[in-house]
Amino acid sequence: MHKKVFVVISRNHARVWTDGLEPHTSPVVLEEQSVSTEYRTILNKFFNGRDRSQLSPAFAEQIVTAIDGVRELYLVGAGKGKASAVANFVSYLRKRHPQTAERVRRIETLDIPNMTEPEIMAEGRRLFELP
Repeated sequence: MHKKVFVVISRNHARVWTDGLEPHTSPVVLEEQSVSTEYRTILNKFFNGRDRSQLSPAFAEQIVTAIDGVRELYLVGAGKGKASAVANFVSYLRKRHPQTAERVRRIETLDIPNMTEPEIMAEGRRLFELP
């Protein structure tokens, strides 16, 4: 069982650090399965031409599998409101995996697309040290 796990989530991409945030560690990278263009067209019609802002359940389950058995969970993502992948993931956890949702200690919103991996890891170390 991992004590502290740091997860960076976007709509179709997640990085999970289960072995600490020292400079030599690397994350487990999870990607949402790509969908065919035909299926994407159907989705866009269903959502009135807008792209989905919700995480797909299959992708959320990939993340849940990667964080299985954690004691403390720290989540970071970009976006606000419906576009927040972290908020969507926490909402999914509360509905489908309430025991895991109880282990979320901190949720942060950062400018992930404009940050390097060492900067993200430094933010994770800062989150681990906060009370």
